[in-house]
Amino acid sequence: MITNITLENFKCFRHVSINPKLLTVLIGPNGTGKSSILQALLLLKQSPGGPSQRLVYQGEFVDLIGRTEIAPNFVQESSGISLSFQVNGRQDNEEVRRTFDELRFVPAVRGLIRPNYDLGDRDADYLSLRQGYDAHEAQLATNLVYRNKDADKLSKMMVRVTGVGLKADPVRGRKVEVKSKNKEGEVNIAGEGFGTSSLILLLHQLIIADNGATVLIEEPEIHLHPKAQADLAEVLAEMAKAEDKQIIMTTHSEHILSRLLTLVAEKNLSPDQLAIYSFQKDGKGECSASEIEVTELGQVTGGLTGFFDANLDEMDRYVKALQNQS
Repeated sequence: MITNITLENFKCFRHVSINPKLLTVLIGPNGTGKSSILQALLLLKQSPGGPSQRLVYQGEFVDLIGRTEIAPNFVQESSGISLSFQVNGRQDNEEVRRTFDELRFVPAVRGLIRPNYDLGDRDADYLSLRQGYDAHEAQLATNLVYRNKDADKLSKMMVRVTGVGLKADPVRGRKVEVKSKNKEGEVNIAGEGFGTSSLILLLHQLIIADNGATVLIEEPEIHLHPKAQADLAEVLAEMAKAEDKQIIMTTHSEHILSRLLTLVAEKNLSPDQLAIYSFQKDGKGECSASEIEVTELGQVTGGLTGFFDANLDEMDRYVKALQNQS
């Protein structure tokens, strides 16, 4: 398990250090560096030599112009970019390399949107983004055909979140047709809601990840109804615990965070298994992150500034509007 991520002079960070747990949630406004944490991990994954060697800026998971794209404006020419990581509390190069080899990624842009896809020759453990999203989706559809047991498990998990299952069948012309299914029947995935479709890659990556692997997820809540967001959080927590799979996610969803805190209060999740980091950006464009302590009661020390404020502000405006009409 990745136990420390420290970045120096990386993108909008002068310095940032976080200590991930089994479940780690990165929250904060847009543009405060949450995705940069995931990008740093992916940059190392696609760089065989690791941070001590030459970084591969254009690869399977991250496509960057070069060093200038990750160097912040406030850094002098002579200042170096530093990425360091610990696995299980150590900086053992072999263990770090093995952990990053097994790292998996669920991007924010995801889903199956075509009526059918070309059936590939074989399944693949890792879905590369380098050839574009069409090839990425086609490989995902191919995996669903070749890995029937995984597809069945995925379908059952989807039912828990959205009430809709899934099946993938080879059809004429070496094509794959993916369908959603419920009590009323089956529908081609292209005609299904985006919420159901966006779950397929997310759950697929979790299922095929090795026990002990780390999975990075960008905004798991995309296209999901609030109740489905909360139910997904519970599914993620259960899988993380049952299969020892570390999850590091960025989110803007109060429903995901609320359900995770509820699981702590219900004693289904320990504070030692949940880390929450709040990200901010100052007036000079520098980002920072601070850990929010989670208590045994599922409460957060100091509250969650800015996270639930939108609802409170909206309620305040609504009450004032009613008062003005009376």
